[in-house]
Amino acid sequence: MNVKARSQELAGYLRVIRQKLQRVDKWNPRISQVLNVQEVHALLTIGASAAMTMSAIADRLQLSLSSMTSVIDKLEKKKFVARGRKKDDRRVVEVTLTDAGHKFYDIVQDSHLEFVTQLLKALDATEQDTLLNLFRKITANLK
Repeated sequence: MNVKARSQELAGYLRVIRQKLQRVDKWNPRISQVLNVQEVHALLTIGASAAMTMSAIADRLQLSLSSMTSVIDKLEKKKFVARGRKKDDRRVVEVTLTDAGHKFYDIVQDSHLEFVTQLLKALDATEQDTLLNLFRKITANLK
């Protein structure tokens, strides 16, 4: 099998995993009754970074700034995020999770960890270690 064929196969597997992970959020009533998929992605992105500018969040999620503003407005209305000015540059607005946002972030993270745990059950301990080592190697090149 050549590199292109391997790349296509891997892309297909990653797409399936991404779709299944989105369904985890969609079919979990604790999540789907509160947030839509874009709101979940924004919450996870902000929660992983502590504080982010609107443009950084939009860039990470590949959304326009106007779309991102709408998502953040909804999260702010639900009291999951707060906007504030940077101390060193008052022109810059940062978005952070509120206490309620952190609690909900933990709920979503736990749901995702359950999904990943089920994925790993298909592998024995040695295969799990090999998979993790390979992903460490792959993601080291992404930084």
